[in-house]
Amino acid sequence: MLVCKRCDGQQFIKKGTVSGKQRYKCKECNLHFREGNNRTHDKIVAKKALCVLLYSMAKGSFRMLGRILDTHYTLVYRWIREFGESLPEPVVSGNVTEMEFDAMWHFLRQKNSGFSKPLIVAPLRNYSKPYKEN
Repeated sequence: MLVCKRCDGQQFIKKGTVSGKQRYKCKECNLHFREGNNRTHDKIVAKKALCVLLYSMAKGSFRMLGRILDTHYTLVYRWIREFGESLPEPVVSGNVTEMEFDAMWHFLRQKNSGFSKPLIVAPLRNYSKPYKEN
């Protein structure tokens, strides 16, 4: 059954054709729409999957992936962001004793922000040797 894409209304009238497809106008919200979604097909779905795989495994940049897949880099960014937002929230176990933020450490050190020591997230436990600062 055909429904409005904005308000899910079922009251609409025919309003001409566009590219050979019937166009409708919703009587409730005045939206003009066509049946179906012609913006996606199997080729785009395959590009999205390959893009997410290459980004997560090879750490490629958005621009590089856009060049490889012959797609604009902002679209690549949107695909990866949508995929990331569809994932469940990560669960971190309570027994984490140490974390390393290597890229952040180099960034902070480069910016002369006053940090001269590594960022310690949790106190070190159950180690035979105490932590020594250089």
